[in-house]
Amino acid sequence: NIISFFEFSYVSITNVMSGSTISVSLQDLLNSGALATSTFQLKNEESTTFNIAASNSSQMQMLNAAKISLLLARAFAKHRVGAHSSIDASSLQLGDFSIHLGYSLPPSPDGVSAPTENLNEPLISSDDSDASLQFISEFFDLDKPLPQFTGQQQQQSLQNTTTAFNGQMQINTTTGTRKPAPTLTFRDVLSAEGFDRVWTLISIDCNPSTNRYVSTTTPPEHTLGDLIHCIFSGSNLRLSSTIIQRPPDNIGSISEGRAAKMNSNTRGTTFSTLVGVGILPTSICRLLSDFFQCEPSVGNEDRLHTCQISILDAIEDLEHMCAYPQIYLYDPGMDFYSKNLLFGQRLYGRKAELTQLLGITTRLEGGLISSGAECVLVSGGAGSGKSHFVNNVSTFLSNIGWIVSTASCGRDMGHRSSATVLSLLDTLIVNIVAAYNSEGKSAIDALLGVLDSTTLLSLSAYLPSLRIVSGNTDRSTPPNNRPEVSQLQLTFLLPRLLIAILSLNRKVVLFLDNFEHVDSSALALLSELLTSVGRLPSSRSNFLFIGCYRDGISEQNPLTILAAELRRHQDISLTEMRLNRLSIDDVTDIIMTELRLPRRLVLELANIVHKKTSGHALFVVQLLNSLVRDSALAYSPMKRRFDWDSAKVRSLKTADSVASLIVSNLNSLTPGELPSLRALSCFGIQVKLVVLALLKDVCPFGGVEPYLKSLIEGGVVEMKDSLVVFTHDLIQQGVYNNIPTEERRRLHLNIGVCLGMKVSLDQHSMVGQLQEMDFSSLSVEASRNVESQEINAIIGIAANQVNRVDPSSMERSQRIRFAQWNMVAASQFAKRFNFGASAHYCKKGIDLLYDSLWCNETFDLSRALHEGAASALLFLGDISDAQKYANVVIDNLPFADSLAAQYMVLRSWERMGKYEEQVDRGSAILRGLNFDIPLEPSPLLIMDAMAHISNIASKYSIEQIAKLRSGKVDTRKKNILLSLNSIITGALRSSSPFLPLITCAVANYSLQNGVYEESALSFACLGYFKIALVGDYKEARYWADATKQILNKSGTSIAGSRARILLYGFVECWYVSLRETGSHLLGINRSAVAMGDVESAVHSMLFSLRCSFYGSENLSLLLQSHCELMRTMKRYKELAKLALIDVVMIETLIGTKSNAFDIFEGTIPTENFILADAKAKQNIVSIELIHTRRFFTAFWFGDYQKANESYKAASSVPSSKMPKLWTIYRECYKAIITFHMYAEGEGEEWLQEGMKLLSKFQFWKTISKDVIESKFLLLQAEYHAVSCEISKARASFEASIKSARDHGYTNEQGLAFERYGTFLEALVETTEASVCYKSAHVCYLQWGALALAEHVW
Repeated sequence: NIISFFEFSYVSITNVMSGSTISVSLQDLLNSGALATSTFQLKNEESTTFNIAASNSSQMQMLNAAKISLLLARAFAKHRVGAHSSIDASSLQLGDFSIHLGYSLPPSPDGVSAPTENLNEPLISSDDSDASLQFISEFFDLDKPLPQFTGQQQQQSLQNTTTAFNGQMQINTTTGTRKPAPTLTFRDVLSAEGFDRVWTLISIDCNPSTNRYVSTTTPPEHTLGDLIHCIFSGSNLRLSSTIIQRPPDNIGSISEGRAAKMNSNTRGTTFSTLVGVGILPTSICRLLSDFFQCEPSVGNEDRLHTCQISILDAIEDLEHMCAYPQIYLYDPGMDFYSKNLLFGQRLYGRKAELTQLLGITTRLEGGLISSGAECVLVSGGAGSGKSHFVNNVSTFLSNIGWIVSTASCGRDMGHRSSATVLSLLDTLIVNIVAAYNSEGKSAIDALLGVLDSTTLLSLSAYLPSLRIVSGNTDRSTPPNNRPEVSQLQLTFLLPRLLIAILSLNRKVVLFLDNFEHVDSSALALLSELLTSVGRLPSSRSNFLFIGCYRDGISEQNPLTILAAELRRHQDISLTEMRLNRLSIDDVTDIIMTELRLPRRLVLELANIVHKKTSGHALFVVQLLNSLVRDSALAYSPMKRRFDWDSAKVRSLKTADSVASLIVSNLNSLTPGELPSLRALSCFGIQVKLVVLALLKDVCPFGGVEPYLKSLIEGGVVEMKDSLVVFTHDLIQQGVYNNIPTEERRRLHLNIGVCLGMKVSLDQHSMVGQLQEMDFSSLSVEASRNVESQEINAIIGIAANQVNRVDPSSMERSQRIRFAQWNMVAASQFAKRFNFGASAHYCKKGIDLLYDSLWCNETFDLSRALHEGAASALLFLGDISDAQKYANVVIDNLPFADSLAAQYMVLRSWERMGKYEEQVDRGSAILRGLNFDIPLEPSPLLIMDAMAHISNIASKYSIEQIAKLRSGKVDTRKKNILLSLNSIITGALRSSSPFLPLITCAVANYSLQNGVYEESALSFACLGYFKIALVGDYKEARYWADATKQILNKSGTSIAGSRARILLYGFVECWYVSLRETGSHLLGINRSAVAMGDVESAVHSMLFSLRCSFYGSENLSLLLQSHCELMRTMKRYKELAKLALIDVVMIETLIGTKSNAFDIFEGTIPTENFILADAKAKQNIVSIELIHTRRFFTAFWFGDYQKANESYKAASSVPSSKMPKLWTIYRECYKAIITFHMYAEGEGEEWLQEGMKLLSKFQFWKTISKDVIESKFLLLQAEYHAVSCEISKARASFEASIKSARDHGYTNEQGLAFERYGTFLEALVETTEASVCYKSAHVCYLQWGALALAEHVW
């Protein structure tokens, strides 16, 4: 488990325990053998770092010896032992030192605990958390200990209990020394039953003897070296007495060279002798030999020797040995010397960034959730180590249980960035399944438990891993994945999938590298994923997104715009970090870690490297590797370490940039390696190994594969699963840019042709549309190593290679050939629903045919390329370009053959919201298909058309209509049906006068050519028009039932969802209760959401909420539902505007403001803005809704004059002539106003208008008692009231109140009470009127209309 708190990195919790102390002579401690059998911990702020378990007793003894030596060296440094201290260095022996140890014993069997002495200092326990710390320290190569942090309370506790003894040498005086526990000795504790053999090193005391010989020339470093040697070797041999030979007192100029040479030989002999004994680790041998390399100082008789290293240097060496014994203490294995030294494999430096990033994951682990989804953007210059940094963190998180998914978007591959984003989720699913399987659980059951099978099936085309989860192993097209699918719908589905995955309570991190190359459509998809997660606390607690991008992106780059959005988005918790150049300490750490040498030995080299590279991370690594390659940095058997000549390294002429260095390094490649590396660079940053296996004929010297091993060993490339990847894109760029222009052109061409021939691209026919491409005819020629699933990737690679060649350098026949290859690639990616790539290859194919388009030889190819581009761009939302390519097809093809392109133009107008243009273009298409669509519609023509279709339909029963399907529809008929459906949609949304004529024409075509799901919308429209234009509710029911039969025999589809919304929202609502209508609409919403049909999902939810509003659902809950809907509609502003109109109405009734408009961050500021925008776009439905809303508000609050003005404005809009659900309430309220105006003496015309409306409701009551009855009774009461029929009025008011109550319409019950009160008040029955007003008040309160309730009473 990850430790739950954080300061520098993941650190272990320090347990403060009460224990006992005991003192023991250092000599006795060594003689006891405890160093090989016990664990010793340093008790100070660094103890958790040093508490590292050894793998065997030998390593344990070395590590314990290093810790005791460190404690001793700190004491020497603290008290400046030597010339300026009262303690004589030369006389000190092991027996002069006493070490105070802390320990803990279990209670004795009789229940009496062993004598203890409470410690004021925290003692570090050896628990599992220490192993976690060790793992982190080693993983990230942290060269300094990790400070402790356990929250404010524990931190204060540690500050208050800071040890006073650590590293302290206490002098025994007349006051006495610190005494151990009185009853137990060291050996008693060591042999005690249940003792865990864990000691804490507290402090050290010195009790020097006063009668020994005192030397005035022995430096303290020698004494410390002697003591360290004794601690490690277990002997009392003093190296200073056996190695150091004092030189003559009279050192002259003649003897200086001889003395220096003698000292150098002495040092070499000392190191060789110590190593040769084989007792001490090499690092200690090196430290001791450096201690005894001394120069005598010139002065007086009492002169000390001056050592090459200081005690502080020794402390630093020992600290590193204790913190990282595997690197700095234990002797490395033979692999360290025999293998080539390679820098850049680990993470160095970046401690502040590591602190920040791991701090976020620690918070998530601890349940400390931010206000939004955690998003981290890491930036830096090229070669600053961004990817290396995040990859190391991701690997660490994966090792501790996180589910990690990574992807990278290569340069010049922006057209495939949507596929890159999708691959993040696809890999995530694969990793989730693997994690569950490793635990013996079923990921399939888990995912199906949180996500419906329809959604899984819909997404399986984009995410192949979902085919396993959904149980659909074939590659058939899911129901929603047809040409009408858009990027908008994909952004609606994917967040549901990610949220479902996060609900499995697994910590997930998504890492996207090379963020700057992702295009706008993929960024929109990614942004929707992040914001959707950020809205749900349960999801964002399990989620982290990391993106890396290079500095210097332009203001026009889509990432710049996205970053600005993320900074201000309330659902995103954005952290931005920039990786700067490496510091001198970072470079030192790199060299220390890889060479396993102390800082003092590598500091000079580190300074040289840092100066030459200015801390550029990749430059540092490349320069160090070049020093190894040129043997300037090489292993010295005599010194038992890597060695170098600093002067020579400093004088070496190196490149002035990393790019120049990379190019210069190419000179060292063998004749086979250089062509192979150049061939690799032609693929970009990475290529699959299976592809390289096909290139034996392209590259000399046997292809690329034979040279991969040497290139990998040289650090140029690396293997990641089945991919060969350049270790950095700057290396790939340097290699690629260094290829001569002509050779580069030839190389691309040869690679492309070779791969194209391997998959037999030239044998595939290009005739036909995208969906008719038959990939079963493709095969791999003479290559058993290529699996069938790799063929698709090879097709794209072959096309990419030839596309990198300048078309003007090719022959015309060659360009036509490669254009066909691009068509194959485009079709292949379209089948996999990667429309960004499909559009890219279509455009490339068109560019290749710049002088050969639409000629006899390329006619079919030109058509396929343009249709493919239009279809893919339409999916991506690039409407203007989609229209451009579709219109080119229309201009070059006969009308009958251009129906697919015509449909794309219709869809483009629809996507832009230009419904009138859509209807005009659609009407022209229908006329071209010989449909009888007049240039100007008239009431007579409309009624004749409806009568004609009724006459045709009368020949069929409902069951017979449903059986008119004629099997699989052909392509031409399908295009006609799709176009007809699109035309009807545009006519509906624009309330076009052509709509009835178009509807009749489509229904007639369906009855003659077969009824399919695309026919359902026209049948539902006919039912609606029978109500709206003819008032024939019986025949309307006939068409409604026929629509149900068609839909029942069809699967889920976008066309079916649209037909169902029209059926239940505009036709069936006249025959069933509001609750039943709302229930049907909610079912449509769930189905549309599962398919990713955004428009149908939003419209069905809006209509359902309106049913709930008129059906007296609580307004506060409805407002909350609307606001939740707003958050999901932030990117769908045109649809959101309709919902915001309803929000304003609810807010007015409640008397409060929500944050619904704030969600859109000023882009939709007010309702007046929506109205102005609707007028500018001639969106008459929105105009009608706004004026109707204002009419309702004015009526409810008694402002009848303003209500009449709004009613006139709403009635002037053509769409108001078509009855809708809100029309019933608008007409009801208008009738109440007309009777009121008549009662106020405004004229007989008001009474006449009111009576007409009353008659309408009387008829409607026969159609739907549930919806109409209480309203009819209320209007009847109003009529009796103005007719002075008092008793009838009373009876009708009371009947209206009862009917509303019986049907559960609290709002209508409140209105009836309110109007009854007004009637009684006019009769001066004030008491009864007051009771009615109070009852109305209660009803409005129950409805949630607080402001309206206050207004009434």
